[in-house]
Amino acid sequence: MVEFRLYYDDNGNVLCYTCDKPEGNYIVVDRLTYAECRFDIKVLDGKIIKSNEGAIITKLVPSLNGTRCTKEDVAIIVHDGYSGDTILWNTKQYEYRYN
Repeated sequence: MVEFRLYYDDNGNVLCYTCDKPEGNYIVVDRLTYAECRFDIKVLDGKIIKSNEGAIITKLVPSLNGTRCTKEDVAIIVHDGYSGDTILWNTKQYEYRYN
């Protein structure tokens, strides 16, 4: 039996639709969703969120892992051996549903 898959990245953005089985995050979708091949949707908690149902808000938050930046400016990315004060940042996604 053919399995229709939607592959997405860690932020929920659609990467591709395929019946192949490459490595990565995916959900199994129905034939109609596969045929529509929409890239304007997000995947959150294993479910498809369409743009007219709500919004996905991404925010930078301090984290135990992520991108290392100087403590004074999040725009300055530094390597692990940097001698100044640093902080790790990662993204967190929030879902807002329209009523």
